[in-house]
Amino acid sequence: MKKIITSKLSKLKSLLNINNPKIKLGIICMLIIYIMGIIKFSLLYFNTTDQVPKIQAINTEVIKNLGAFSAKVKIGLMLKQFPSFDVTHNLFTIDSIIWFEFNADEIMLETIERFSIDQGSIKYRSPASIKIIGNKILAKYNVLFELKTDLQFHKFPFEDHRLTIVISNTFVSPEEMYYIVDNTSFQLQPDIFPGSWKVVDTNVDAGFVNLNLDKEDASKQISNPKTLFIINFAKASIKQLMIIFIPLFSASCFSLLSFAMNIANPVGRFTLAISGFTALLGYRFVIEQVMPKVGYFTTTDEIYLFLLMFSFICFLFQLMFTRHDRFKSVKQTPQGPQVTEGDDPVWFERLNSFVFLIMALLLAAGISYIILK
Repeated sequence: MKKIITSKLSKLKSLLNINNPKIKLGIICMLIIYIMGIIKFSLLYFNTTDQVPKIQAINTEVIKNLGAFSAKVKIGLMLKQFPSFDVTHNLFTIDSIIWFEFNADEIMLETIERFSIDQGSIKYRSPASIKIIGNKILAKYNVLFELKTDLQFHKFPFEDHRLTIVISNTFVSPEEMYYIVDNTSFQLQPDIFPGSWKVVDTNVDAGFVNLNLDKEDASKQISNPKTLFIINFAKASIKQLMIIFIPLFSASCFSLLSFAMNIANPVGRFTLAISGFTALLGYRFVIEQVMPKVGYFTTTDEIYLFLLMFSFICFLFQLMFTRHDRFKSVKQTPQGPQVTEGDDPVWFERLNSFVFLIMALLLAAGISYIILK
C-alpha cells in the first residue's frame, strides 16, 4: 500500500513539475485563453474618447435674457443613408432630411435656410418643401453633405466612436433666433450603418456658442445658434481585431514556446525564438495598411512594441542559453567513470523554466495593462 501511494505521489509530482514540457504547454494555453478573455471584456462596454463640442445650453434664464423678440425654431434631422462611411479616414458622406418648424410672423424662411454644417460641406440641397401646420410652417430640405470629423483612435482597434453633426446659422444671433430640439428630432433609417458597426444610442442638444473676435474688447463678441445631433456607435464585428492580433500573438507564442523545447536542443530553441521575432518585424508592414493615419500612439502600436520587445528578450535568453549550453557528461575510462566539465543540465533546466514563468507573467501583465488602462 505504501509503495502504491509513493508511486502515485511520484507521478503527481512529475506532472506538476514546471520542467515538464506538458506543464509549459498548458501554461501557454491558459495564457492564450486569458488574453482572449481580456480582449472580450474590453469590448463589452462603450468606450470612446471622441469629444462633443461645447455649447451654451438654452434654459429658462437664458430665454429671459434673450428677450421677447427672439424666434423659437424647432429643428430636426433624419439620416437616410451613408453613401460613404470611412471611419479610418474620418470622412462621412450623409444623405439626410433637415427640417425646421417655426412661426412665419417671427422669422423669415430666407433666414432659416441659411443654415450650415460645421466641419462639413453641403454637396446638394433641394428647394424647401413647405407645409402649413396650424399657425406654424414646416420647411424640409433634402441635403447631401460631406462631414470631416475629429474621431479619436487612441484605443484602436478597441475604440468605439461618437459622431457629432453640428447644424448652425452664422447669419443670426440668439437674440434673433435660437433652436429647440427634443428626443424625436433625430431619426435614423434602419440598417443604414455598415455591418461592422452598430448604433448604441443617439442624443440631441441645442444652444449657442460665443466667439471673441478681440480678446481685449468684449464688445466684439458674436454668438450663433447651434444644434448637436450625436450618434454613439460601436463595433459589431471583430474581424479587423482578429486580422491584427492573431498573427501578433502567434509570433509571440512562438518565442515563448522556445522555452518549452527540449533543453538538449539549443538550435531548435534558438530558431523558434528568432522566428517569432522576425515574424513580428515583418508583420508591421501589414498592420500599417489597416491602421488609421494618426500622429499619436494607439493601443495597437503599444501592443506591437511590447510584443516586439518581449520576443526580442526571449531571443536574447535563447542566444545566451545556446552560448553556454555545455552540460556535464560521464565517460567510462579504464580508471572508472569520469565527469567532464560543463554546466549542470538540471540547474540549466530549472533556470530555463524560471525564465519561462517570468516571461509568461510579463506577457499577461503587460497585455492586461495596455488593453484595460
